[in-house]
Amino acid sequence: GDQAAAESQVRAAAMFRILLVAFVALFVAPAYALIISGARAAAIAPRVIVPVMALPSIDDAKNLTEEEIAQEIFNAKKELFELRKGIKTRQQVKPHLFTHTKHRIAQLNTLLSQREASQ
Repeated sequence: GDQAAAESQVRAAAMFRILLVAFVALFVAPAYALIISGARAAAIAPRVIVPVMALPSIDDAKNLTEEEIAQEIFNAKKELFELRKGIKTRQQVKPHLFTHTKHRIAQLNTLLSQREASQ
């Protein structure tokens, strides 16, 4: 009785090992081969340089009065709101405009704070 039970346990363990090896051979090894071939392809392929949109310049705002700068900030914040609304209403929006508008607001705020500090 005990020896027969031990033999069946050994058989079950051997069968489990065989199934485990088969599973690894069927599923894990091909995925590993894909990862290696993908890495090789990435190493061989030339890198594509993506053009970066130029950020808005602050030069045009330097000669504005403080009221005009405040109005420009208001307009930029309004534009940012419209961009966000466009996203929520599933309209086509150019994503770089978010960065540009935020950058413009920061530039104008910096210009205002520099003028206040110099007075």
